[in-house]
Amino acid sequence: MQLTRLTVITTAALVLTLAGCGLKGSAYLAKEERSVSAVHEAGLPLRVTTRNGSVRIAADPARNDVAIVARIVAAGDSQEEADLRLAAVEVRVERLADGSLSIAAVLPEPRRGQDGCAFDIRLPDAVGVTVETSNGSIALSDLGGEAVAQTSNGAVTVLRQGGGVRVQTSNGSVQVTDPDGPVDVRTSNGAVDVLGSRGAVTVNTSNGSVTCRAQDGASDAIRIHTSNGPVTLDVPRSLGGRISATTSNGSIRITGSTLRTVGTEGSRTMHIADEGPESTIQTSNGVVSVTIRDVSTAPPTQ
Repeated sequence: MQLTRLTVITTAALVLTLAGCGLKGSAYLAKEERSVSAVHEAGLPLRVTTRNGSVRIAADPARNDVAIVARIVAAGDSQEEADLRLAAVEVRVERLADGSLSIAAVLPEPRRGQDGCAFDIRLPDAVGVTVETSNGSIALSDLGGEAVAQTSNGAVTVLRQGGGVRVQTSNGSVQVTDPDGPVDVRTSNGAVDVLGSRGAVTVNTSNGSVTCRAQDGASDAIRIHTSNGPVTLDVPRSLGGRISATTSNGSIRITGSTLRTVGTEGSRTMHIADEGPESTIQTSNGVVSVTIRDVSTAPPTQ
């Protein structure tokens, strides 16, 4: 793929050297904060790649550029080595052939376990955003198009995404609020909250609670699977169809009227309407609470 390297301007740099930290693998760390500005092109995707660091991206209509703050850590067996490896780290900003703006931390080889880079990014807009990191959280707000967020050992928060949301993490909670498209969340050992959904919702987690509140007018299927955690589902009557819920070592509680409800305490099917999607809830060691509401009783998303 043909790449066009952007000209970036380093606006500030603060180097902080830390000696003798006694961490496994490397005894010395060097840290640096770099501020970079890149040219913005409206209505195009954004891709961010790093490791061992959090990523925060927010739309700021008051800006006319892309403001990037990179917080970099490099490790070494001596302070001199750590400093040299830090100087070798590249914050690479490129415009790809498809128009996407790519921001990546390029760390020196061979990598050390403590090497990493966190990003804080502000830009006027982005239509489509993809973020990949590890051992760090991801926070996205007020961006357009689909959001794809992948991390490990970190929480993910997506606010007011102007499209669908796909999240994959582990050992971290997930919160998606007011997405304008389908939501697909996969995590482990973390709670999941999907609030104000308009489209289809799929959640797979373990050892964590799940809360899902669909907006008025929502009519797509909601599928939730967890273990060792309670599930709370709040949907409008417009969802229609039926909701099948199963749990073990827990009960199923229903608020609101249905056409009919069949099953036992641990396995129930709630028919909201004769037509519509088939939604499912599956958990163990947790209570399932389902609210079927009229439009006038819709709760706030936050």
